[in-house]
Amino acid sequence: MSTLSYQAFDQLAVVYSSGGTAPNLVTRLNSALSLMEAARVERAQGNASNASALEDQARSIIAQVSSQIPAAQQQAVQVSNLRVETTIAGAIFVVGLLTVCFYGCLRVWRWYEKEKVLEMRILGEETKN
Repeated sequence: MSTLSYQAFDQLAVVYSSGGTAPNLVTRLNSALSLMEAARVERAQGNASNASALEDQARSIIAQVSSQIPAAQQQAVQVSNLRVETTIAGAIFVVGLLTVCFYGCLRVWRWYEKEKVLEMRILGEETKN
């Protein structure tokens, strides 16, 4: 019984290490562990039938959680991939915007310099006359 719970927790650890979250699965798994502990107490008190019923409930919950973990893992991977793609797209956008701004400013600066040169020629010609 505890082997199943360890396997389920290991699988949930993969979800969290992938950057995802599954709080509802963790809560359900914790409730299954509480049921297992209650079954252990019942068995220690000599009430084997209640202990078996609690263990069956815990097994059922762990089986349900284990069946839902692959979907949570896949969702965590998708969310992680989306974050990476968004970051890359944002970086590409920023670099592109900075490039356009740089070349736009450079063009304006060149135009300004050209106008200043033309003004100097005009002023130079006026002083000759």
